[in-house]
Amino acid sequence: MNTTSSTADGLYEMTGDEPRPQESVAPQSRSLSLRAKGIIAFILMVAYSLLIGVSTETQREGLLRVVQDLETAHRTEAQLLEINTSMARTLFSVNMSFSDEDLASSAIRSMIEVEASLSLLEAIQDRHPTVLMLAGKLHALVRDLAQSPTLTTLGVARATLNELIIELDGITKGAHAHRLMLLDQYRENYDRITLSSLAMLVIGLILLGAVTAIFFSRLTWDIRKLEAHAHGIVNGSRDAPLPVTRNDELGTLMHAVNRLQQDLRERERHIERARLEQFHREKMVAVGSLAAQLAHEINNPIAAITGVASAMSQVQQIRQCPNHGETCHPGLILEQAKRISAITRQIADFTRPQALRPELLNLNELVSNTCAFVSYDRRFRRIAMTTELDGEMPAIRAIGDHLTQVLMNLLFNAADALEEMPADHPAQILVRTQASETEALIEIADNGAGIDAVTLGKVFDEYFTTKPAGKGTGLGLALSRELIEDSGGSLTLESEPGKGATARIRLPLRAPERVT
Repeated sequence: MNTTSSTADGLYEMTGDEPRPQESVAPQSRSLSLRAKGIIAFILMVAYSLLIGVSTETQREGLLRVVQDLETAHRTEAQLLEINTSMARTLFSVNMSFSDEDLASSAIRSMIEVEASLSLLEAIQDRHPTVLMLAGKLHALVRDLAQSPTLTTLGVARATLNELIIELDGITKGAHAHRLMLLDQYRENYDRITLSSLAMLVIGLILLGAVTAIFFSRLTWDIRKLEAHAHGIVNGSRDAPLPVTRNDELGTLMHAVNRLQQDLRERERHIERARLEQFHREKMVAVGSLAAQLAHEINNPIAAITGVASAMSQVQQIRQCPNHGETCHPGLILEQAKRISAITRQIADFTRPQALRPELLNLNELVSNTCAFVSYDRRFRRIAMTTELDGEMPAIRAIGDHLTQVLMNLLFNAADALEEMPADHPAQILVRTQASETEALIEIADNGAGIDAVTLGKVFDEYFTTKPAGKGTGLGLALSRELIEDSGGSLTLESEPGKGATARIRLPLRAPERVT
């Protein structure tokens, strides 16, 4: 039982564990279906659209406030322009009064103009203290002119009007600047709203496109992987199951395909096991039939040879032939003839069809007969095979044909392992049985090159073999362990490089019955 050659048809080529395919874990709970993902995507699109709408509406309210402020500033500026125009006309009227000969009449006209202008100032004087003060001063001057119109009073009124016009001009310029500032703010807000809305729309479209592209690319990739895997299953591939990374309908389909692959593998494994068992039985029947025919054909010559040798021996003993036992050995002829007859009878008995149901077996006899039978194979010519059988071994209940098949696999693998050893290496195989209170132990040990740890971890993998093509299929160990486990026992293998290998079969003294 060696590393490279020990894992072929026989024991060391197959994984001991029943060659079950790696099971894919079915999803415990399907998280999101494709339909649910589509609904969620639609909801997210609507929510994002609402977010854009709310953001735009918020910015639009700010823009409306700016527009209202701009309209107010425009009305204020127009009002100030009207007041300035009125004040200019009033100042012009006051100036004309200085050149009018009828001072009283001119003063009255000027007072009317001033009163009209002061009525316009009422709309803004509350917001401007200086204007309010100058307006009050003008009211007092108007009363003075009404009582005693003089050039001095009229001059003070003109100076006050000039001061008021200058003040109003400054206020008008400030209102104009404020209106321009609001106009710039309106433009900035409008541009910001436009750009932000456009940016959010573009970002939304990019995100939607990216997510859609990624989703459908992954979906397409997974569908192609599933298609290739299913195609491989149809073509006979039984590799590892397809990794399932989805929890939707496609993931469920992947699990279904993996289960289909597993079921097909199990079915093929059972068919292969039945085929190998049938092949073993047919081979043994053929060998037994041939042995029976050979025994029948050679029995007559053997009987004649035996008769002649017996007669020669009797005649020589009666006549006391001096060459009897020295140069003439009729007894040797008789012994070898009986040996030939015993060998043919042994082969015929060993290859006789056995029951396919568990029965009480003499384990030592079965092991001894199997070792004797395989020893005729050419691979055992230079191998010293010894047996150590426990004389206290009780009868066990098992299927004899299965135990024979397993033992032959183990012995042939051991012989294959020793076949590649150097010619000067003493090839040895030890077959030992031992009984305990609960189980029977069978050990088959060789002194070959051994098996390294990596290979030892794979020898019970289905279809694993280190033998060259045509010499091993990688089914021997898997089938052997399965047959032993069917009897309620176990099959293990221990080995170290350079220290050979030891296979151990443990069988319960009371194995469960199994119908095949």
